[in-house]
Amino acid sequence: AGTDIPIGVAVAGRTDEALDDLVGFFVNTLVIRTDLTGDPTFRQILERVREAGLGAYGHQDVPFERLVEELAPTRSLARHPLFQVALTAQNDARTPVDLPGVRTERYGAGRPAAKFDLDITFGETFDAVGAPAGLRGALTAAADLFDPESAERIAGRLTRVLATVTAGPHLRPRAVDLLDEEERRKVLTEWNDTAADTATGTLPDLFEAQVAHSPGAPAVVGGGFEVTYAELDVRANRLARLLVAEGVGPESVVAVCMERGVDLVVALLGVLKAGGAYLPVDPEAPAERIAFMLADAGASCAVTSRAVAGTVPATVPTVVVDDPGTTARLAATADAAVAEHERRSTLLPAHPAYVIYTSGSTGTPKGVVVPHTGAVNLLTVRGWETDGSSRVLQFASVGFDAATWELLMALWSGARLVVAPAEELLPGAGLADLVARHGVTHMLLPPAALGVLEPEDLAPVSTLFSGGDALSGDLISRWAPGRHFINAYGPTEASVCVTMAGPLAAGDEPTIGGPNANTRAYVLDASLNPVPVGTAGELYVAGEGLARGYLGRPGLTAERFVAHPFGTAGERLYRTGDRVRWTADGQLAFVGRTDDQVKIRGFRIEPGEVQAAVAAHPSVAQAAVTVREDAAGEKRLVGYVVPADPDGDRTELADGVSRFTSDRLPGYMVPSAVVVLDALPLSVNGKLDR
Repeated sequence: AGTDIPIGVAVAGRTDEALDDLVGFFVNTLVIRTDLTGDPTFRQILERVREAGLGAYGHQDVPFERLVEELAPTRSLARHPLFQVALTAQNDARTPVDLPGVRTERYGAGRPAAKFDLDITFGETFDAVGAPAGLRGALTAAADLFDPESAERIAGRLTRVLATVTAGPHLRPRAVDLLDEEERRKVLTEWNDTAADTATGTLPDLFEAQVAHSPGAPAVVGGGFEVTYAELDVRANRLARLLVAEGVGPESVVAVCMERGVDLVVALLGVLKAGGAYLPVDPEAPAERIAFMLADAGASCAVTSRAVAGTVPATVPTVVVDDPGTTARLAATADAAVAEHERRSTLLPAHPAYVIYTSGSTGTPKGVVVPHTGAVNLLTVRGWETDGSSRVLQFASVGFDAATWELLMALWSGARLVVAPAEELLPGAGLADLVARHGVTHMLLPPAALGVLEPEDLAPVSTLFSGGDALSGDLISRWAPGRHFINAYGPTEASVCVTMAGPLAAGDEPTIGGPNANTRAYVLDASLNPVPVGTAGELYVAGEGLARGYLGRPGLTAERFVAHPFGTAGERLYRTGDRVRWTADGQLAFVGRTDDQVKIRGFRIEPGEVQAAVAAHPSVAQAAVTVREDAAGEKRLVGYVVPADPDGDRTELADGVSRFTSDRLPGYMVPSAVVVLDALPLSVNGKLDR
């Protein structure tokens, strides 16, 4: 299967030639299945066994302790050094001792001691005439790793598997159901009972309701200015009418390429009010990537400012909001809310609200289309509890879907959105001063940022969200005391946030929690069957928050948004690609990825896309990109290249590749280092040895 397979072999008391045949069959079978003889580690182990005088086939009794001593595996206090699960089948007929005048009786040897994490023993039983009468078994679990309930569940699943396969020996293994009815009800129904009332309508409808509720309250603050809800609404209404006149309406995609500030917020609201879907574009992104996104999305126009208008391709019509001609048009436009009849067609909840581009495994970024339904459902989620006294910092990059969450968290609840230039948001004294100056109460930060900050830096923050990457227990212990600390999880394809854990306390397990309102989460195997509690599987998400799919990519959409086997007709599941497991109390614990995708500083990155950019350099013959984590929590991309000209200047090539990728990829996707190699290292089966 291409995976590491721990193997334990115990040989004792056999000296006949049949053992040679048995071991030969055993090794040959392994060679056929896993090619272990070509694996250098396996060869080293065999050689060390021979050097230790243990023999190729073990023609002597070998104490297990000696095997451990000779192999000297890397020791860990968290697990047994050679293997963690032992399965023993006793298949010899135990006949009672029959001696004249002697009565024999079997006694237990006392409470068993756990030698391994799990020790499972089966023994044959026989009837009165000596015929086989089945198997009896026992499971011994290490008490410091398993509670009695978990051990009982494992034993129950094992007996259920045995009963199933003996009743139906022609079943495929993947068709064997490990869950009993109670566990199936928990993982499919009970832990997904998230139905909640949600607001009806679109994002413009709900924002205008908030404006009517608190027109004079501050909406956006920062940089010495303060804009009320009523003022923000007027500016957005005028821009919306101008966009409608430019042809924007439902199903239109409008790029918004602006620097951080109130004008950016006005632009996003203006696009929504016109009925279009906004495509947020970071003006610092490489020109080639910006051009690709706007062309791929079929952007009808772009809203920008004079400072960054040059980053928008000349082929895309632009609305430069601070151009004198545009400001004059806006001043002459009606400032009332855009009526439905003024739009080019009726705006419905199913129409797209925004499009976010994410990294693509094939080397091509893909646009995720999120409808108003998903964004409105996000407002139903409980956990942030913002109101008129709250101040939410707009921290996330504009091209990251978390920025949409920050916007909704603030402006659809009556809170203040605090905006600031990017240089003031760098972790350190500048960010601490910004937070203190504005009295920020709510923030969303990735674990990487929390790792370089101190809790006192964010003293005013009463509600802190972490998201975008795996959260460690150390960060929980540092940041949870004294505040409402929540770990949030969600892919772009499912309206920013689909699960939450919290409020967390020091010492809590860093799970991603349970599904949010009107959201359902399933942990499934490769055949879309639910896996047992505690078993890792792929996370699938269903519910109101799902995106439509990928813009203009029906094949990829069909691959990732699949039919819902437990839902109603036409309902879909989104394959997240994340491996998780259910805990006993219905929380989801993150395990890892099913593919090469990684998270760095909260950004989702497909190394394949970075590798494609590196390989496109004209002087590169071969390329590979990996993720290194030389220090805990500090992940970085490293590019490895083989030069097309073996005699060329290697330093110049490495520098050239760095500049080349910087022109084509966002900063967070550019490799931190480029290493020039004579050849890429390959494994014994010819694959790249990462």
